[in-house]
Amino acid sequence: MTATTGHPTQLLLPGQAAAPDGPIDPFMMYVLHHTFRRDLADFAASVPVTPIDDAGTWRALADRWTMFAEALHHHHSGEDAELWPLLLARCDEDEKRVLDAMEAEHHRIDPLLAECQAGFTSMASSADTGTRTTLADALVRARQILGEHLAHEETDAIAIVQRHMTTADWDAFEEKMGKQAGLRHTLRVGPMMAKGLLPDDRERVFTRLPGILKVLVTLGGPSFRRLDGRAFYYIAS
Repeated sequence: MTATTGHPTQLLLPGQAAAPDGPIDPFMMYVLHHTFRRDLADFAASVPVTPIDDAGTWRALADRWTMFAEALHHHHSGEDAELWPLLLARCDEDEKRVLDAMEAEHHRIDPLLAECQAGFTSMASSADTGTRTTLADALVRARQILGEHLAHEETDAIAIVQRHMTTADWDAFEEKMGKQAGLRHTLRVGPMMAKGLLPDDRERVFTRLPGILKVLVTLGGPSFRRLDGRAFYYIAS
């Protein structure tokens, strides 16, 4: 806890644009944002260097993309259905414009994700140079646009969260998100969120995790690491 305000010490991970001070500790949101940034960087790096004829790696990349896309869809749909509507009822007009922009940016991202999904599906079934080039371009655009959105959310939307939500509000939102995800989804995605955290950041995150989530991250770890290592083989070796 901070000595001056009594607020939680906010988590600030590499690449994160901001971590507004306040009573809420949205560390899981920041971990997810770190996950999305890291994954898109890995996909964008892997696609140009994965050989066209390595069918096994293209299938692994397609499966790994599905995992990423499911996590991002759950995150965005939960914000649109649960978080922004709650805040809109409490905001002034300037703040409402920020929250309207959040949802609009989600809609701008969706077609890019669908374009990438189609590219990975095609490469997994019948890879060719033209499709790889198109997919690589879509990933560059997705990385830029999603990165801009995450920075906007971290800078402005989370500041609104800190001004207008109580810890009870935030706990209820996270509980809803967890129930909607379910154990099977969390078992798959939990280890993905832990990947790439620096040792000190990993410790800060894991001390805050609920016990059940720590268990799921551990149980799902071996399966995730096998798929992840296969998918990103050409940038890991």
